[in-house]
Amino acid sequence: MSSVDAARRWRQVLSELRADLPGEWSLRGSGLDTVLAREPLGWSLAWIGWSGSPTRPVGWVTAGVQPLVAPFTSWIMTYGVRMDEVRSGPPTVDLSADEAVDQARRFVLDAGLEKIDKWPAERLADVAERDYAQDPRRRRTHWHQLPGWRVVNGTASPVEPATELAELCRDRAAGSSGTGARQLAEQAAFYEGLVRAWHDGERDAALGFLTAQRDQALAARKLDAALTP
Repeated sequence: MSSVDAARRWRQVLSELRADLPGEWSLRGSGLDTVLAREPLGWSLAWIGWSGSPTRPVGWVTAGVQPLVAPFTSWIMTYGVRMDEVRSGPPTVDLSADEAVDQARRFVLDAGLEKIDKWPAERLADVAERDYAQDPRRRRTHWHQLPGWRVVNGTASPVEPATELAELCRDRAAGSSGTGARQLAEQAAFYEGLVRAWHDGERDAALGFLTAQRDQALAARKLDAALTP
């Protein structure tokens, strides 16, 4: 199966799966990066996608939530699950097989939606605050969203955590090279830009900055518009 055929088949799988999902979902993206996205997107993206090599028809269906208040340099699985992580159900999907839709459906309805529903925006914001309150040595990555959620929810200034994150990213970039260094520099620039926007016009300006960054990131991945089923 060519990569073009695999992408076409994946979109067909998503189109058939869409009818079985509660609420409103749309197809967004392109090729094997096409996802089902729960509408409306807001400040987090609940998604169902594909993970695997474009040259092989066998891969994994994934489901999760992508926060859109922080740099979107890559898909994260912090708030997601891949089908081979579920004890029951098929560990992979063969897009060339007739049962591909049924296998994808089983994973999404049995495990994927449950994972997505565990991470509404309110919980993401709350976990980010609690993570930031930890000793810095015990923090995970939840707090990387904190500046954005503070702006979106109007709860507090983003300056302190955003400044810390910018410094952290700059320090890590200095010890990295290639793509990793570039992505860390982009993340640092994101947080520095948010701090400048806050100083320029507080919440209104910072919210405008976040909106522009979110829209730009979605457009770069062709996720900014729903596709015709």
